Parts: sequence; C-alpha cells; structure tokens
Amino acid sequence: MNTTLLVFFILLQIGDIYTTLTVLKQGGRELNPVLAKLFAKFDPLAVMVGIKLVGVWALWYVDMWMLTLAVCVVYAYVVNRNYWEIKK
Repeated sequence: MNTTLLVFFILLQIGDIYTTLTVLKQGGRELNPVLAKLFAKFDPLAVMVGIKLVGVWALWYVDMWMLTLAVCVVYAYVVNRNYWEIKK
C-alpha cells in the first residue's frame, strides 16, 4: 500500500512545484517562511526539487503508510490552495 501512496505523493510534489512556480510568476509569494528565505537566496525550482527528493527518500525509507497518507493529505491541500490562487 505504501508504494501506491508514495507514487501519489510524488505526483503531488510535481503538482506543488508546478503550481508554486506559477503562483510566483504571477506575482504571488511563498507562504512558508523557511522556503521564502531559501527562494530569496537560491533558485526556487532547485530548492523545491532538492527538498522534495529528500522527502520522497525519507517516506520511502521509513515505509509507514499512515505517515505517507498524512503527508499526501497535507500536500493535496497545498496544491489545491495553489490552484485556486492561480485561478484568481
């Protein structure tokens, strides 16, 4: 079961990268203060890809489907929120 959730998590990460970059291009801002500071110093795409690769590895390593499900729920909310920000 965790493999399916991990694939879903990866798809959500791709969605988060795409929607976040779109919001930033439209003049929006990153709401996560840690990421906002990193984005000010480094390329946002590079920052997000690096962090997300670590996240995928960590979820794969711990192999806990309930944790993966919980993180998927959080990122489904984030991607949905970004999507509606784009549509404004």
